[in-house]
Amino acid sequence: MLSEEIKNLVRKAASEPEIPLEQPSDKSHGEYSTSIALKLAKQQNISPREFATELVSKIDRSDLIKRIEIAGPGFINFHLSKKALRKQIARSGEQGEKFGNGSHFKGKKIMVEFAHPNTHKAFHIGHLRTLNLGESLARILTAQGATVFRANYQGDVGLHVAKCLWGYMHEEEPQDLKTPQAKTEFLGKVYAKGAQTFEKDENAKEEIYEINKKIYAQDPEIMPLWKKTRQWSLDYFDYSYERFGTFFDRLFFESEVYDLGRNLVLEHLDKGVFEKSEGAVIFPGEKHGLHNRVFITGEGNPTYEAKEMGLAKLEQEAFPFDLNIHVVGNEQAEYFRVVIEAMNAIYPGLKDRQRHLAYGMVNLASGKMSSRTGEVITAEFLIEEVKKELAKVMKESDMTDEEKTEVMEKVAIGGIKFIMLFGHAKNDIAFDMEKAVRLDGDSGPYLQYAYARISSILSKVESSAEPNFDMLTESDWDLARKLNGFEYAVTKAAEELSPHYIAHYLLELASEFSGWYGVSSVKNADTGLMEARIELLKSVRQVIRNGLYLMGIEVLQKM
Repeated sequence: MLSEEIKNLVRKAASEPEIPLEQPSDKSHGEYSTSIALKLAKQQNISPREFATELVSKIDRSDLIKRIEIAGPGFINFHLSKKALRKQIARSGEQGEKFGNGSHFKGKKIMVEFAHPNTHKAFHIGHLRTLNLGESLARILTAQGATVFRANYQGDVGLHVAKCLWGYMHEEEPQDLKTPQAKTEFLGKVYAKGAQTFEKDENAKEEIYEINKKIYAQDPEIMPLWKKTRQWSLDYFDYSYERFGTFFDRLFFESEVYDLGRNLVLEHLDKGVFEKSEGAVIFPGEKHGLHNRVFITGEGNPTYEAKEMGLAKLEQEAFPFDLNIHVVGNEQAEYFRVVIEAMNAIYPGLKDRQRHLAYGMVNLASGKMSSRTGEVITAEFLIEEVKKELAKVMKESDMTDEEKTEVMEKVAIGGIKFIMLFGHAKNDIAFDMEKAVRLDGDSGPYLQYAYARISSILSKVESSAEPNFDMLTESDWDLARKLNGFEYAVTKAAEELSPHYIAHYLLELASEFSGWYGVSSVKNADTGLMEARIELLKSVRQVIRNGLYLMGIEVLQKM
């Protein structure tokens, strides 16, 4: 990586192992910039600019560097040579799908726990963020040298299941439930019926509580229906995971950690980890600067917190990880602070290997869209609505109906994924239907279209002559310079566990290509220049493909 080569030059000159390296937003400041002089000058109590000047004089003048400048209070900016840019073009061709990969997590075993849908309930718009964020992170971490284990913890017991089963018992099952989608839609309907009745009918509430007890007791009277409807949900989840391009190495369920979690808490109650309080068992979080939480209720039932203790045991047995990333919404931040502290008390040292990636919520940019129930925006409903918007954009296309169907599916999924990943993982996002399908702005389809356009250009040219990079224009070199940011973006995405760095970089690259396309030609260029531009565009296309892959978005040859 060129960034590592620059770091090594500065390390040698500064005798400092850790060299911060950034990419300036203003391209006139070069391709890389370091603030190391500000840090080291302070230690030596001299002017940062004076220190920077002395440091620059010691840096070897590699042929990859065109010039080095000192800016502001002491920033050192590096401008790459054309040789360095040509080297990047060559490397992208040589490395192909592996271009952009790094070693930030080399040798690490990382579990990424994400998705977390509850059986017997709708797979909604919120699940799409954790699903796509988790899958993208799994791909990014793998690209940075980690061995990744995809885990999914799902709630298959609890009051929500009892409400669904009560609703099922009071509704006639349609005869045409042939697909996972149809079965899940029916479950959503009966769950809504059970949930609404629970709130207004005391007799129904008692019946639902009784069903809940039977589920936990594995009463043979209720278990066949529980297993049947649970499998309906799991089949639909599998369908959704495949549709969004993800999979899991292990599915964990609340039903399998219920007793295990309770027993672990009771075992460590005697060891002083937990305490009794008003008939319940709590974890004394206040002793750790947190807050107290109930782990076993006065009735003797384990709470979600206790079940997490059982889950922690099973996850460590399934995959002895160096790091476990829980991709769960930020509303659970305080919950995770306490349960991770409790896990650490049971499994000393586990706290340092646990990370709650608290992602922001998904809101609608407009209140106009609503599901048929008017309550939950399901994933299925959202995809179909995006397709409707996309159909308006593609109505003038000359593709066959079969081609349109395939393209609309991939573009709709890509549009949804891009919006879910465009903002920093920790920030809330607003889902904008129109933005999701735009071909000319900050969207997934815009990037897919750029890839298809480059593929079209390359399909129309053919040459056996040698490329002459000396013939490239300044516009060509500007596009080549933009390629340099990909490895940096992937590394930042891995360091901060946020794919938005890749999304933003790809938009900048596609925009640079769009500007280049307006003033440059491949087919009509002179011999030598045409071949150089072919190599350049192959590199741009490869980087877009690799970046979209890391975001879980499929590319298209034609749009």
